[in-house]
Amino acid sequence: MTFSLPRAAACALACLLACPGAQAGRPMTVDDAAIAAPGQCQLETYALRAGDLAEYWATPACNVGGSWELAFGGAWADDTSGPHSRTTHYGRLQAKTVFKPLETDGWGLGLVLADQFRAGRGGDGDLSVNVPLSVSLRGDALLLHFNLGLMHLESVRRHYATWGSGVQFKLDERHTLTAEVYGRQHNGSRYQFGIARALIPDRLQIDATWGRRLTRGAAEPVVTLGLVFQSN
Repeated sequence: MTFSLPRAAACALACLLACPGAQAGRPMTVDDAAIAAPGQCQLETYALRAGDLAEYWATPACNVGGSWELAFGGAWADDTSGPHSRTTHYGRLQAKTVFKPLETDGWGLGLVLADQFRAGRGGDGDLSVNVPLSVSLRGDALLLHFNLGLMHLESVRRHYATWGSGVQFKLDERHTLTAEVYGRQHNGSRYQFGIARALIPDRLQIDATWGRRLTRGAAEPVVTLGLVFQSN
């Protein structure tokens, strides 16, 4: 997701390849093969920091009709890397479904369609399609997620393959650790670690991540802090 921003902004935005929406859920970037239950909604919010760049996202998502989860998110990014600070606003539309629901000690397969755009350009943004495969082990204590997709970058009018893999490890009823690696064709790869704590199980969660590029002399790390609210 590159929007002709300075290097720091492009680096941080790369973290969001599969992000907002009901993915493996905050704090992961790699998506999963699951959607919210029929009639259920959630709100994911988080702040991101990468050097001189700060981003603030809010993304509500709801299950519509039982088989599709629809999300519409928004963000603003403040970049202070140049002589003058710059603020940019973004929007994201996403639709997600599952072909095979993820079951305990089983596997699931889904589909995610998304359009991310910069304010002032209408819906003319970066389009993406992603296929998440999830595997449950040890009674859901360990979840594996694998992504394969395609993204169209409107700024250069080209298509790029995207990929990712990640793991969620449930420590106890309130704490989860995550680790993942993901990337985009011709844009390198990133790794990221995260932790989530359920303040109110199935209702309110706080989480955080730390990640950076998989190259020597990589740029500054990207750090996020988020909250997830979920309806009954």
